[in-house]
Amino acid sequence: MTTMQMKVHDLEPALVLVVEDLDRKANLNGVASWRIIGKLRGVLVVDGPPVSVVVDPVDTWKATLTRAWVAGETDTAGDMRVEAEAMWPGTPPRPQTFPSASSETVRFNPDLG
Repeated sequence: MTTMQMKVHDLEPALVLVVEDLDRKANLNGVASWRIIGKLRGVLVVDGPPVSVVVDPVDTWKATLTRAWVAGETDTAGDMRVEAEAMWPGTPPRPQTFPSASSETVRFNPDLG
């Protein structure tokens, strides 16, 4: 995993997460809903659906989630841990977190202003 680097207060580029079922068995087209979660210094900063979800047409166990930043989410310098949660249909719904072993990181660097 690589760390995405941004300046504090920037809203571009969008947050892009590539998620995959490491067993390569799940068809991610079957996910009922997605949620992106981000914590910075233990505080929940991002919690909402992605703007778009594109499941790979060949490798359906892989998807790309894109989410636009919202004002306020990028205001604090530091490392934000980010993960995606898929909600599989069922009663009750069944959550699955990506990446399963760790989290992605977005580093917000101080700006000069």
